[in-house]
Amino acid sequence: AGISYRGEVLTTKIQVDQEVMLVNYISQVALIKALLPSMVLRKSGHIVAVSSVQGKIAIPYRSAYAASKHAMQAFCDTLRAEVAHHNVNVTVVSPGYIQTNLSLNAITGSGDKYGVVDENTAKGYEPTKVARSILLAVMRNQPELTIADITPRVAILLRTLLPSVYFYLMKNRALRLRQQALSKVT
Repeated sequence: AGISYRGEVLTTKIQVDQEVMLVNYISQVALIKALLPSMVLRKSGHIVAVSSVQGKIAIPYRSAYAASKHAMQAFCDTLRAEVAHHNVNVTVVSPGYIQTNLSLNAITGSGDKYGVVDENTAKGYEPTKVARSILLAVMRNQPELTIADITPRVAILLRTLLPSVYFYLMKNRALRLRQQALSKVT
């Protein structure tokens, strides 16, 4: 849910970072805070927040997006602990690529529309499959649901267990993406 971003930290306008945080993080927090008091009063409720695999790991040229999703993940981890005694459950959904217009409608560091459906997005999970997985997670009161192929799952494990290997791989990915971008310009 929200908006995605493609760009380099060095050249991204601060307004872009603010917009991505507003849409992806602040808007969800505002909605949760509006609904939470009635759930606490009823001693019943279930909050489902949409994060991303990038709420667990960050990849090059997605800084604003990853930051917004990391923020959502941390907020929900805190929220889950604080409201458990009120019988309010929290599920954080962390999908990988889903066949949506997220990359097409992503914004760039200048604030312009990205306008490209990434190959990974085109090959991603069907939205109906994701929706079914979310419903099952809610029915099972799962605190987290990661919907992703093996590569992002391995990256999440590497980031946790072998961070130096993960950082090395991301550095190489950034170099490769930069070289690809430069070759398109020349």
